[in-house]
Amino acid sequence: MSTEYTFDGLDEWEKNLAQIIDRQYPEEFKQMVIDIAEQALGKAKELTPVQTGRLRDAWNLGTIEKRGDTYYIEIYNNVEYAEPVEYGHRMKGGGFKKGAHMLEVSLQEMDRKLPDYLRAWLADFLNTHDLV
Repeated sequence: MSTEYTFDGLDEWEKNLAQIIDRQYPEEFKQMVIDIAEQALGKAKELTPVQTGRLRDAWNLGTIEKRGDTYYIEIYNNVEYAEPVEYGHRMKGGGFKKGAHMLEVSLQEMDRKLPDYLRAWLADFLNTHDLV
């Protein structure tokens, strides 16, 4: 189970600044993207229901890659029952077990927090690199 998600919320000036930093300081920008993915991963683990711990322990990050101007990093869980736990499933005796939506909720939370996080990261970056 994996999900592709994009984060929005920055104004045009901030997006342009992020692109400049990405071109001039690619490793630092890449690390920031990894840090964001690790935060989302941690939240997904935290929200994952636990019976044995197997599902919670199986969350992972893929390798980061850049395609064009966009970075991709996969958050995934290969446990065979991860998808039914995320989205819900029919039960043997009838009825429907609602999904925990642990990845969906963690990505929504990151989406809400990301603009402030990126603004703080950009301000810190500009100050530590004497760019202001």
